[in-house]
Amino acid sequence: MAFRNLYRDRRRTAATVIAVAAGLFAVLMFLSYIRFVEGSLASVVIYRDANAHVQVYRKDGPEQLAASPAQYSLNREEQALIHQISAELPHYLRASNQLAGVGVVQADNKDAVFLARGIDPDFERALQEQSPFATKPPPEGGLLLTTQLQDLLGYPSKGTDLQLFSASYANRINAIEAPLLGDFSTGIEAIEDKGLKAPLALLQSLYDTDAVSRVVIQLDNREYSATFREQLAAGLEHQVPGHFEVTTWDHPQIGQLYTSFMGFFNMVFAFTGIVVFTIALTTIQHTVAMNVADRIREIGMLRSLGFGRRRIAGLFVRESVLTTLAAAVVATTLAYITMFTLAIVGVETQLPRISEAATLNLQLPFVWALSAIACATAGITFGALLTARKRVGGEVRPGRRSVPLTHLLAASASVVAAVALLPAQPQAMERQTVEITATPDEKTMRHWLRAADLARGGWGSYQWKLRIHTKDPAGATDTDYDIAVRNGRALAMTTAPRRYRGEKILIASRAMWYAKPGLRKPVSISPQQRLVGEAANGDIASTQYARDYTPQYLGTETLDGTPCYKLMLTAATDSATYESIIYYLDRGTLLGVKAEFLTASGIPLKIALFEYGNQVQVEGKAQPFVSRMKIVNANFPERFSVLEYAQVSPANPPESLFTVDTLMTL
Repeated sequence: MAFRNLYRDRRRTAATVIAVAAGLFAVLMFLSYIRFVEGSLASVVIYRDANAHVQVYRKDGPEQLAASPAQYSLNREEQALIHQISAELPHYLRASNQLAGVGVVQADNKDAVFLARGIDPDFERALQEQSPFATKPPPEGGLLLTTQLQDLLGYPSKGTDLQLFSASYANRINAIEAPLLGDFSTGIEAIEDKGLKAPLALLQSLYDTDAVSRVVIQLDNREYSATFREQLAAGLEHQVPGHFEVTTWDHPQIGQLYTSFMGFFNMVFAFTGIVVFTIALTTIQHTVAMNVADRIREIGMLRSLGFGRRRIAGLFVRESVLTTLAAAVVATTLAYITMFTLAIVGVETQLPRISEAATLNLQLPFVWALSAIACATAGITFGALLTARKRVGGEVRPGRRSVPLTHLLAASASVVAAVALLPAQPQAMERQTVEITATPDEKTMRHWLRAADLARGGWGSYQWKLRIHTKDPAGATDTDYDIAVRNGRALAMTTAPRRYRGEKILIASRAMWYAKPGLRKPVSISPQQRLVGEAANGDIASTQYARDYTPQYLGTETLDGTPCYKLMLTAATDSATYESIIYYLDRGTLLGVKAEFLTASGIPLKIALFEYGNQVQVEGKAQPFVSRMKIVNANFPERFSVLEYAQVSPANPPESLFTVDTLMTL
């Protein structure tokens, strides 16, 4: 009877099938697109970004590596243990060490910041073979840079040697050279202008370490990632409790792109699915109601023949189920034809926050399609049952429509009266313990600064030996230098440890260069970059505050019983070591007592304390000279560098010592 009824009113049946099929087609296509986006983003995280399926860090490594890379890296013994345990677990394919880093890349006279990943080329090649995106071959003995980063460097030619410099894991400045081999894409717009790939060994030489940031592990199927992670974490915990942290590719710190977007996209799908499902359900209910209204005589005849309310309602429900199943066949067939056509045509689409287009490859497992159809059929059947029982059980009047009640929401607004601010009452100023006769002019303050600079080698010609003792959570180091100074220009040559002997830093005409054996030419550096620990390049000899800063008088202050002038120094040139300095000068000797180095926003960055235990003869007169300078990180007091000055004496170094042309031959 259900078949006969549907066939008898073919026009209405066809309209219902089309309406339901359109809704189901939209659901199936949206499901396939969700699966495409999910799979593509997962591929970006796993294969394109070379995170593989499982990652192993030192405890708290994902959060702390950027701030303290040496402290949270994995040494050789830890790397070997991870490789050994992971290789014994099921679904393991391969593992590799990786090193992440940041620094500056230079080509000729242009430089830019880079975010680098040091990889094993063979491992990355195996990962990229499974990536749906077109990828460049991994670097073999050279560098790959993103197109945007090459643009910042003036598009150097392929094969050109680029210079990378950064702070090593011992907090020392270091530089290397490597050829540009080609380009690649990070796949993430936010870092596309900083991406750099290098072989692991090359990046380790830049950071002067054999440690790595993490070990990544590829499995034969990403479905086993969570299980493998648990097994590996248990094995490592048994060997070294509380020492390692094991994550998977969808960890918020690893797959941030995946987790953030899929959370949003799943919510969009949930709301969209509800809307589509509601539309389909409403269409069926309306069709059933109209069928009932149009078939009053038929229902009456059936009732007179002994058909009960339930049997008649069941008849309409069967018609709805048959209509839905027919619509499902149409929608499913059309959906798979559309997916097949798109695959042949090769349509490209832009994925969210991915810098390049991906081929639209829609696939939908048949189980997913059946599940979606079953859910739709169940909902529509239930709705049809309720509508049919209600219509059959009571009086049916064609054309009558029930109007749902609506509730009006009123928004009330309140105006808050403005309260006039009362002028602040003048407060009594505390009397200064140090009397100030007058505010000094700029010329006087520059005279003070010049006198302080003299005691730190900023003016005149000298030579001395400098030892820098550095301490931070990664350990303590000592580095020795020979310093030669001539009227604000300086040359620092490393003498110890032995492995760093031959490194040179030249300060001349407000510019700086770094050179070491193995570099083709000197690397241009900035005074702000770290030399060793908390000591910046400009701290070793560039002390012409009277030249490089504009002073502002802040009054007087007493430090440990010493009356001091307090000055605010603002950088007058981009080559200055710090943005601004609060400088305390001894009122009696005009020697620098303390310096607070500030960021551009005025927040203390480092604090320096000075001691003057040395003396030099200047024009037959004994002149105090700095003997010790302690630079402490303002936010982490356990990180500091102590600069000790010894064997200070007047000298007359030759002019040729301070030229870039002769730096590599010294």
